[in-house]
Amino acid sequence: MLLKFEDPNAIPPTVDRAAEDAGLSLNRYYEVHAAWRASRSLVSLGTFAKSPRNRTLSYHADLAKLAVDVVDAAPSESVRKQALSLGEAYARKRKPKDKDTPSYNTLRKFVENERRRRAVAMQPGNAVMFDCCACQLPHSDEIFFAFLIIDKGSRLVLGAWLYDIGDSQLGYSFAAANAIERISSPPLNGLPWAEEMEASEVVVGLDADFWGAKHEESMRSLKLDGQLRPVTSSRRFGIFIRQLIGDRMGRVKFLPGQSKNVDNFAEEGVDEMIRFLAEVDAYNAGLIEAGTEGENWGAPAALLDVLNYLTPS
Repeated sequence: MLLKFEDPNAIPPTVDRAAEDAGLSLNRYYEVHAAWRASRSLVSLGTFAKSPRNRTLSYHADLAKLAVDVVDAAPSESVRKQALSLGEAYARKRKPKDKDTPSYNTLRKFVENERRRRAVAMQPGNAVMFDCCACQLPHSDEIFFAFLIIDKGSRLVLGAWLYDIGDSQLGYSFAAANAIERISSPPLNGLPWAEEMEASEVVVGLDADFWGAKHEESMRSLKLDGQLRPVTSSRRFGIFIRQLIGDRMGRVKFLPGQSKNVDNFAEEGVDEMIRFLAEVDAYNAGLIEAGTEGENWGAPAALLDVLNYLTPS
């Protein structure tokens, strides 16, 4: 990087850009540059090699928290405006005894970090929720029980099936098989998938024993620690469906409050499955816009591992 300033035939980068590329603060970059000009050798950069590239200052934790609120308040504003707003927010929070004051570049860095975090969180496959609850199909008064695998960022339904609440292990197994088929076929296979799946949770049916210690041990043995974390609260049914999809998915009406009324469920048949999966297709089609395809490296490995775990051969 320093040699770029010495090459007469090259257009030197700005100092700010050079410092950013080197992973240094502006002051630290000037120190390193001065040492290099005094003695052009690796020895002159010895302190650079030994110095940590990122220092954690007293206000960094506050800036990270405030950046969330600033971007929440005006998500479409430019990075520059958000950085200025972050500075104002920190000034209001700052205590008289605080001596350190963040520079504009620091404020911008924390805003950019928060924007990148959100962009990653919105990528398909970053976080996947497994949920189940009672539902009603179009043109029917009967109540069925649905298992859905929902991508949190895009709100797409990756897999779905109708089955018995008393056997959520098998219900999710069918939904996972459906997800594997969907992920490997258009339009889902062309999505700009996340490189990694950071989190996944599963709403447990009435077969809580399957999702206990043995399930956790299986996750560890597959190097999937923390994935498929069981949700066991009393009002768990439909918790992610309500949050990510709403009360309806097309013409399918979700009935979380009736999820424990086992005696009221009808037995699903081929006709019901066809109608249910057709609604899933229509719902997904409404979320996938033309031109959303990105660099296609496929669904995250952890997502595929979780789906395969649920659908043993």
